[in-house]
Amino acid sequence: MPVVESRIDTVTLYQQGARVTRLLTLDCPEGRAPGELEIPRLPLALFDPTVRVRVLSTGGADLTATNVRVGLWLPPREAPLETVDQAALRTLRQQVRTAESHIRQRQWELNVFGGITVPPRPKPEEGKPPPPSPLGARMALEQFSHDGAQVRLAEVRTLGEQLRKLREEVAVLEQRLAQASTARQVTAGDLYKSVHVQLRHVGAALSRASLSVEYFVPGARWAPSYQCRLTRDCRQVELVMRALIGQHSGEDWSGVKLVLSTAAPLSWTELPELSSIRIGRAQPPPPARAGFRPPPQGAASLFSDFDRDQQVLLRGLPTPSPFLLPALNAPMDLETLEPPVPPEEDALMMSEAADDDAVMERRSAPSMKSYAQRDEVLVEESDAELSASLAPRAAAPRSLMPASAGAPMRRKELSRKADRGGPAQGAGDGPTQAGLEAVVFTHLRLAPASDRGHRNRLQPMDARRFYLETLARFQVEVTFDVMAAVAGAEARAQAMASTPLPGGTTDVRNASSRFDFSYTAEATVDVPSDGVFHSVALGARTGDASVLYVAVPREDSNVYRQAEVQNPLPAPMLAGPAEVYVGGEYVLSTTLPTVAPRGNFKLGLGVEQSIRCARNTRFREQRSGSKIVATTELWHDLTIELANNLDRDITCEVRERIPQPAPDAEVVVEEGAVTPAWEPYTQQERGAKALEGGRRWRLTVPANHTQQLSAQYVVKLYANNELEGGNRREA
Repeated sequence: MPVVESRIDTVTLYQQGARVTRLLTLDCPEGRAPGELEIPRLPLALFDPTVRVRVLSTGGADLTATNVRVGLWLPPREAPLETVDQAALRTLRQQVRTAESHIRQRQWELNVFGGITVPPRPKPEEGKPPPPSPLGARMALEQFSHDGAQVRLAEVRTLGEQLRKLREEVAVLEQRLAQASTARQVTAGDLYKSVHVQLRHVGAALSRASLSVEYFVPGARWAPSYQCRLTRDCRQVELVMRALIGQHSGEDWSGVKLVLSTAAPLSWTELPELSSIRIGRAQPPPPARAGFRPPPQGAASLFSDFDRDQQVLLRGLPTPSPFLLPALNAPMDLETLEPPVPPEEDALMMSEAADDDAVMERRSAPSMKSYAQRDEVLVEESDAELSASLAPRAAAPRSLMPASAGAPMRRKELSRKADRGGPAQGAGDGPTQAGLEAVVFTHLRLAPASDRGHRNRLQPMDARRFYLETLARFQVEVTFDVMAAVAGAEARAQAMASTPLPGGTTDVRNASSRFDFSYTAEATVDVPSDGVFHSVALGARTGDASVLYVAVPREDSNVYRQAEVQNPLPAPMLAGPAEVYVGGEYVLSTTLPTVAPRGNFKLGLGVEQSIRCARNTRFREQRSGSKIVATTELWHDLTIELANNLDRDITCEVRERIPQPAPDAEVVVEEGAVTPAWEPYTQQERGAKALEGGRRWRLTVPANHTQQLSAQYVVKLYANNELEGGNRREA
């Protein structure tokens, strides 16, 4: 079976998870496509039921991809090292021990020579002259001890160098021996998934074909972010859309085409059904639809011709032995063996018509049934032996078993549970893994006609068995639980969904509401699989903008810039953090709201230092008449001076507010002369509470020009009253 490498071409990133598209080229030098193909180096976290293989181009030949299955794959192992000569290793170790013994002997001799002392000159007897000194003998003894020590020291140095070289040779051989012993061992990091697909080629010869494989991987998220680059006059804006992407799928995305989407591809959504409205008596509600449709009656009779022809073929075969051969390591129990059914009785039973599956199974030949049961037992035993050989230590807990791996479960038991009106349920609260796979249509297979109990029903495919079979073909030593490694990869990918987003970002699920949109990156991107969010540039769009200067001199003397920007994207601009630049200089960071396509949004740019605003007030109080019932008039004159020191005309909005009496107060507020005229202002564009008494001027101030605004209002109240806090309203 040829193994064809593939490369990642496109990644579509959703709210959670991504769909990866790989491309591969199949060369057919003999003009015919191989019957089966393997696509390796796929991540362990991919969701098996989502694998799709498509034939893109064949050059005129008819090529079809069928029977897609997912297995395990290991990269090619290096050539095994040469066998280490154990005799040479033992000889070297013996030489090391001999050298160590010689060194110890030389060190003992050094200690002996070091203990030799030259006797002193003998002392004379009392009253006698001193005896002659044996100077020659003493010097000869000292020379003997010195020469002996020097010779031993030289030998120790030579033996030490020899010992060092011997130990290095021993270490090299031991390392080779360790590498040779571990050359056939694999780790969980070496494990990948692969796609096995069967190819059906008919028609003209085929030289080359292009295929694609798609699969869904969890463990990927994204959040939008932006850069707004305004010109100095704030008339043009360049909106740079970026995305903060984090993924832990198990494979790095290098040089891929990226598409960001707000959709949730694996969510289940049903179209609403409108009930009919009838005029007349109330009718009982229609019965609820069942999740599973019962099989048609009499479906088993469709296989009567197959069973009859099979029996005809079996009659031509030699009659099998009436007793099954016992196992070599187990005693034979003659009481449990049953004699076979005679061929005449078998033919009579097979000739009768079957009404349903139960009757068909009950009327099946006992000899064929015994063969089917024996085959099923052998398959189960082979599965158990294969699982034990690849995962000898411990099986993964049920909570960690991946949904894609399946679970060993008898097909008869699963079908009986499914026939009762729902997916198979385990002993716990949630569905078993096999029950989950039974819901996924791509993981269902139609049993062959020889399987009498399930040949007219879809059965879940045992992906776990295929995993172990594909891994066993590599003939390697596995010292870890394979299924636990697959479950661990899926758990690491699923943990990405709970990873908190970077500060200031907004979840795409909340920003997109109930509408789905996609955003395509203009260039290829790189996103490593490390579970960390990376900033990726998607593209830049240029649009129009206008700047409005807003002043509220009653509260602050500064004049603020406010840019009104049009969304240049053909899709909605989702809420997210933004960095704002004006004239190439960084100004501030803010959070942009969600904006519809071609919609407008306002962007605060801070204080404009080149525009000055000053507000002066003047107050006077007078009596309206000399009558007993007279009113006091409180006159307030406002003067605002707006100076534009820029070299261009500006549009400025000056906001004011006049006091408003309470509904039950005996106070009247009237406007006086206003130059130029103002208009009511309720701040509804901000989405805030309606502002009472709000007024605003909207005017154009020429470059290097000063504009004066004036307004007047009067507060009237009875002469014997006064306002709380003082009659003067303006300070």
